Amino acid sequence: MFLLGGILHRMIFWELLRVFALTLTGLTGLFLIGLVIQQASQLGLSIGQTLAIIPLLIPYTLPYTIPTTTLFASCVVYGRIAHDNEAVAMKAAGVNLHSILRPAAMLGVLMSLVTFGLSYTVIPNSNATLQTQILKDPEEVLYSLLKRERTFRANNFPYVIHVKDVQGRRLIDVIFKRKKMEKDNVGKDIWLGVYDYVIRAREARLRVVMPTPDKPNEPTMLFIDPDRWVGADGTMSIETGSSRPVGVPLPDVFSPKDVKDRPMNLRWDELPPKAHEFELEYFKAVSQQIATAQIIATTTDLIVKDRNEKHAVGLQYLAEHWMRQIRNTQNEYYMRPALALSCLVFALIGCPVGIWANRADYLSSFVICFLPTVFAYYPILLAGSNMARDGKVPMPVGIFAADAIVAVLAGLLTIRLVKR
Repeated sequence: MFLLGGILHRMIFWELLRVFALTLTGLTGLFLIGLVIQQASQLGLSIGQTLAIIPLLIPYTLPYTIPTTTLFASCVVYGRIAHDNEAVAMKAAGVNLHSILRPAAMLGVLMSLVTFGLSYTVIPNSNATLQTQILKDPEEVLYSLLKRERTFRANNFPYVIHVKDVQGRRLIDVIFKRKKMEKDNVGKDIWLGVYDYVIRAREARLRVVMPTPDKPNEPTMLFIDPDRWVGADGTMSIETGSSRPVGVPLPDVFSPKDVKDRPMNLRWDELPPKAHEFELEYFKAVSQQIATAQIIATTTDLIVKDRNEKHAVGLQYLAEHWMRQIRNTQNEYYMRPALALSCLVFALIGCPVGIWANRADYLSSFVICFLPTVFAYYPILLAGSNMARDGKVPMPVGIFAADAIVAVLAGLLTIRLVKR
């Protein structure tokens, strides 16, 4: 507190903290409601599961609610100071306006440190615990989802399951479809709008088989055990009489296998080693591409050439996959300090904007100061992040661009304010 100087600065700082605490509580609550609804809808969680994950969702919201709350507190407090002519009185008394910005800067630095500290280890650990908690019983999650939605489909999952009803552990009138997929020019699977096959059963049960300790790299499998399948090829139905279960790999969103290795679940200091692992896999795929290209260029055997050309296409897709993993991990590495730094730049721009707005009530500060800044910052952050992931700009430039722009604007507005 000695950095705040005299009584005036301490009074401003405590008022900032009061508004900050009040706003953070309300804003985090709003974010939390949205996240709970999203998770419950996406994963078909029961009431008990939903209540259990609420404490684990709170840390996830803080890197977004703390910076915006810092901005709002600065706008409100300094807007009230200007509205009550306290800024004019301070200037007339010989108080340098630069000095009254010190409490906001102090709040910004403090919240930046808190946000980065949370992002370093607390938030990744809570994310991993949350996903582990949800996926502890993926079979139960799937039953709940099918009971509510009567259908199950997921991104990057080439299957669709429809049911007429769910009675306990029995699925009534089950339709199982496999999408006909094709890779586009960047190696991404796209659905052609038709199905390879459609099979139907009057009754079935779900069964999830997790990897065994001796085979930890095996995928988590989803099995559908029917009474009897009826096949369809688009023109006619065929009584197969088969009761053999259908087994498919469970989508990543329901698989707990890779929870610890996902970038969002890694501590900040674990991200560079993970990116390095992906780089080794990428260079391995590239070296295999070079070797395959040499075989294609030198061989005169058409069969060998055709086989290696197909292999080269697969290696290209593999290299692109590892490059996406590298960029996603690097993106997470730079995004955490960028979001933490936004607390400081928001606090610095909130002071001159609040004083220029000259409003004492919360609603005016929200509309005039808060909304324009937030609606400008986050689109720039998102655009820069996407450009960095696509390799169009260096990763630090793309992600820190929004902070740099807001910081420059804050400096220009502050200089103009002091000269006024």
